Amino acid sequence: MKKFFTAVFILLVLLPMVIYLNPFTWGMRRMPRYEPSQKTAELMMQLNKKYHIDMDTGETIDTLWYFRDLKHRRISRLEHFNMVARQQDSVPVDIKAVEAYAAEFMAGFDHKKYFDSMMVSVNGDSVVFKYKLK
Repeated sequence: MKKFFTAVFILLVLLPMVIYLNPFTWGMRRMPRYEPSQKTAELMMQLNKKYHIDMDTGETIDTLWYFRDLKHRRISRLEHFNMVARQQDSVPVDIKAVEAYAAEFMAGFDHKKYFDSMMVSVNGDSVVFKYKLK
């Protein structure tokens, strides 16, 4: 009888811990950070050299959860693909070069169907480039 009460006590302690401390039960997700694919990273590296712009992905929606939610149609609208243009060699960033960069990037981007536009932050200002991404 003593072993039975011990087993019940352990279950009463462990079961709530498993339920309430499980991060998937609460819907917790890690912080969004877009991890570019190898093809996208190579494209960005080539375009950075070509246009002499230090462009990086910014606060873009996380790949895994965003793509999964789109697949299951839990998201009603698409998000921007965010990028940040930084000065390279203390030369101010040219908006025309950023526009050409964005056009060429969108032509070779492999996740077009998951985003509706591209937003680039240049010197603290945000410029939205609308392209047919679908």
